[in-house]
Amino acid sequence: MKRLIVALLSLVLIVVLIPNVKVAADSQTSAPYDTYTTGPNGRIIKTQTAYEPAGTIKIGLRSPEDFYLKDDVIYIADTGNRRIIKYFLDGTSEVIITNLSEPTGVHVDEEDFIYVADKGARAVVKFDKFGNKVKTFEKPTELIFGTSPYIPLKIVTGPKGLLYVVGEGSTAGLIQLSYNGEFQGFFAANETRMSFVQKVANFFKVSSARNIPVSPSNVAIDEKGSIYTVSNTFKDKCKKFNIASEAILKLNTDLVPNSIHINEFNNIYVLTNEGYINEYDQYGNIIFGFGGIDTGTKRLGLFVTPVDTTTDSKHNIYVLDKGLNEIQIFQRSEFTALVHEGLKNNKDGIYDIKQWEEVLRMNAIFSVANSAIARAEYRNQNYKEALEYYKIATDKVGYSEAYWQIRYDFLQKNMLTFLIIFICLSVLVYGVKFVDRKWGTFYFVHDFTDKVKAKRSVSEFLLLFKMFRHPIDTVHDVKRYHKSSKKTATIIYVLFVVVMILSRYLESFIFSTVNFERFNVLKDALILIGVVLLFVISNYLISSLQNGEGWLKDVYIATSYTLAPIILFMPFITLMSHGLTLNEMFIYKAANYITYGWVLINLIIMIKEVHNYTIPQLIGNILLTIFTMIIIVVIVALIIILGNQLYDYISGIIREVIQCVYI
Repeated sequence: MKRLIVALLSLVLIVVLIPNVKVAADSQTSAPYDTYTTGPNGRIIKTQTAYEPAGTIKIGLRSPEDFYLKDDVIYIADTGNRRIIKYFLDGTSEVIITNLSEPTGVHVDEEDFIYVADKGARAVVKFDKFGNKVKTFEKPTELIFGTSPYIPLKIVTGPKGLLYVVGEGSTAGLIQLSYNGEFQGFFAANETRMSFVQKVANFFKVSSARNIPVSPSNVAIDEKGSIYTVSNTFKDKCKKFNIASEAILKLNTDLVPNSIHINEFNNIYVLTNEGYINEYDQYGNIIFGFGGIDTGTKRLGLFVTPVDTTTDSKHNIYVLDKGLNEIQIFQRSEFTALVHEGLKNNKDGIYDIKQWEEVLRMNAIFSVANSAIARAEYRNQNYKEALEYYKIATDKVGYSEAYWQIRYDFLQKNMLTFLIIFICLSVLVYGVKFVDRKWGTFYFVHDFTDKVKAKRSVSEFLLLFKMFRHPIDTVHDVKRYHKSSKKTATIIYVLFVVVMILSRYLESFIFSTVNFERFNVLKDALILIGVVLLFVISNYLISSLQNGEGWLKDVYIATSYTLAPIILFMPFITLMSHGLTLNEMFIYKAANYITYGWVLINLIIMIKEVHNYTIPQLIGNILLTIFTMIIIVVIVALIIILGNQLYDYISGIIREVIQCVYI
């Protein structure tokens, strides 16, 4: 009996304890964050963990501000201890520079010279690899530097010994110095945005306070000498600049970036104040995003005050945490290694489609893989296949280039055929007209069309075409001679809604801005109908107060005919969009602007003729109509908000009463 009890207890312990041990082990190794990537239609989606927390480096740091990794050696600006530490990835370390004032930036060039941005000393100091001081770069004395502040925060070196210094309050951009400290000019300045009031003041040449550009907060450089900066600007917070100080790549994030790093195959790593690390490819497509701030859980992989990031030769990520006084290490996964290998091969001109297909096998909606396969197919001149992959990856630039090649090949093969068909059709049409004019061969066709046009319903629709040639006469036909009806106007409005929705739905992928996953046909239709009715009602209300001659019926019917350009031209513009590339975007935009502008002119003519206004009365009516539309929208919005609050209040009372009854 005792043996049986012992056996049962042992079985219970095995069942209970072993799973617990497994869960505990998993909780120690699993990442305390989700990883995101770019999926279909440019959406940010969850993906498998790209980097796992792998450990920390604790070597007695105090409020470190910056570090730089070269040849698997980390140089750390240990700001609180006023020194530079050299840490070897085998676990050993040494203090190489001491007695600094307030080191906030460190960089090592190709010749192993160490550059330190010493904020407290207001200087950049150059040391040799043994820590001996070589040169001090103090505030430039050139007149062109002027009274700009010189408080170095970060430092990188470029080709020919150029220095790029991030300065506190340096709103003109990075401070560019030569190898011997001569001021070369400001570099990579941020743009400013003018408010509406400032634009108006500038138009009337009235002096106003100018916006001050935001100074860069950190800097990085790639192997080709291109400069990258991060700034807490409104948009385009991360930018890549060429040697002419022109931004050639712009990345945006809703968070506040504080550091940026470029690896050997031009992947871009951006660290934010909120503890998120975003990894982009060289084209600015986000590959992975992960991380977060520690809210008291003290879990490995979360941060308190992250200030800098870098990668080693194995492409593991290191993050310097000022709040924890340590460096956290993140080891890349097998999936990430496969992605990196593909990106590295692409940089070297090797486009291995099978390699990227393996990535898609592991993650079928990985957008970067689709883009890479598309570029490979494009390089192999398989433009149709490239077109499909570019569309999956929502890469409109690549899609446009592939489509241009397909269009070029198609036209080259068929241009002569099209020309012959066009000439034949032109001759045929001219011949038919000549024969009909000479002998009246097709008189029965004219009789039939005349009978059809004589029908009232048809003649009412034909007024749409008359609106193009004689808009004033068309309005008079509607108002004075009652040549149209409310029924026809309603059908025209329905046509308008259908054409607008189809144009959005059938628009070319290159020019489309619609997210079809969120596209709601009913919602769009109600908005279009609502805008039209809002204008009709608002205009009639204002005109009735301003002695306008038009009735509500007149405004309703006449307004429908002003939409003729959209109803008749928009299908052709939508069709035209499928034959254009991004290089011809101006043609597509111009066609849309002309169409909507034509409708606006028709509306102005309609208001004037329907109500028989003078020019001053017309202007007043238009402004008051717009104001009335805004007021009605505000009132309706307030009613909806108050209605929702009243509903929530009443439903809350009912729930409390029901709970009390059950209690």
